[in-house]
Amino acid sequence: MTRTNARAVRAIRFGGLLGALGVLTTPMLAAARPTGPSVLCETYPDAPQCSGSLGTCSTCHTSTWPPAWNGYGLAVMAQIGEGTFETSLPTALRALDAIDSDEDGVANADELLLGTNPGDPGDAWPWCAPETPTGPVPVASGYDFERALRRIAITYCGRQPTYDELATFRAGATSSEVQYERLHAAVDLCLGSPTWRRVGLRRLVDARIRPIGAVGASSPVGIVIGDYEWDYRLFRYVMTDDRDVRDLLLADYHVTESSDGTLTRVEGRVPAAGPTGQPLDPERRAGMITTSWFFAINTMFSAMPRTTAAQAYRAWLGMDIARLEGISPIEGEPRDVDQRGVTQAQCASCHSTLDPLSYAFVPYEGIAGGRTGVYDPLRGSRRIEGWSAPPTYLLGEPVTDVRDWAEHAVGTEAFARNLALMMFRDALGHEPSPSELAELRTVWRALERDGWSANRLVHRLVDTQAFGGAR
Repeated sequence: MTRTNARAVRAIRFGGLLGALGVLTTPMLAAARPTGPSVLCETYPDAPQCSGSLGTCSTCHTSTWPPAWNGYGLAVMAQIGEGTFETSLPTALRALDAIDSDEDGVANADELLLGTNPGDPGDAWPWCAPETPTGPVPVASGYDFERALRRIAITYCGRQPTYDELATFRAGATSSEVQYERLHAAVDLCLGSPTWRRVGLRRLVDARIRPIGAVGASSPVGIVIGDYEWDYRLFRYVMTDDRDVRDLLLADYHVTESSDGTLTRVEGRVPAAGPTGQPLDPERRAGMITTSWFFAINTMFSAMPRTTAAQAYRAWLGMDIARLEGISPIEGEPRDVDQRGVTQAQCASCHSTLDPLSYAFVPYEGIAGGRTGVYDPLRGSRRIEGWSAPPTYLLGEPVTDVRDWAEHAVGTEAFARNLALMMFRDALGHEPSPSELAELRTVWRALERDGWSANRLVHRLVDTQAFGGAR
């Protein structure tokens, strides 16, 4: 046994002994734990979980309260040396690179770079190196054009290709270039179809809008808190016809729909008798995170809109704080401005990110009839005793208001990654494997070059081996 391996085995045994005794090793480690994901990503910047996102606490923890660690976390803990947690952690991580802490056959560093958890033996891929796409035309590695055509038809046209369509696709297709052109013509055809525009895009955004028919505009029981059709129309509009997808969070307009399905942009406020309009002033709008329905279903009657900010973070940046994702703690937080006990140890690690993420949303009304979602600069002082509007932070950067929150969000790689993952899951029905994620990274990083078009993103997704290659 090498000296490195022997040291790591002793570390694991030491950490396991501490865990068995229920000993929390040091107050420093427990208090500093929320910074762990960011330090891990600084140490392994090429790790998939760090590309357009932040590492999760589950890399080392099985529970954050009460604190509990997996085998990798225990080994890391035992390696922590002198100095602060942040300064000691990189060395501790690197000391374990060649060790297989969860004994699944893959070394810790390799798991991190593949995108699997080095502390979870059930989370492992057969050894493979991430592949980099070789060109814009997917002709290598057995790309199956007919398989891709079927997936396009099912995902974006909502049906299998017909016999005649397949025959036309095959006719005279003497080269992969011809098949490639026909394949992308099929993409354009299906992305323009009523099925995709009216049905597919609604399905795609369901989980982010979370419609509840009982209290929607057509409530069967007569209790209406908002009209989520405004949200669906805005999403469908932004995601079609090569429009700028950043308007998902930046739109200061609304969208109406005619009987033939035509979506039309409208400016200004939309008055209504009750909570079915959009009364928010345009200068306070930020697309999908400032609709009346968004505030009705998330803020509801709460003074501190933590759920609202968490849903914006989860739905549009792809990080779920409840699952310990996207933890980016702010010094001095949480302040517990509404006296909810969030400074307690079991709450503070998440709320050090969540609360400063939420402050900018405080002036927006929750459920308030015809004023639902309206901006009221005095709402904080009316609802929270001693309110002083603490600074808001998104991913460690200060933002001034919700509009600034949204502008900062669409400038992050997390926004582009989240959109690409949304489209990938919809088309392929599973999470990307390590090699597929490496391919997908090239897709979302091309968004800016492609004019922030969702349609162009789909074309690039179709080009990947994940979409058309043999599995």
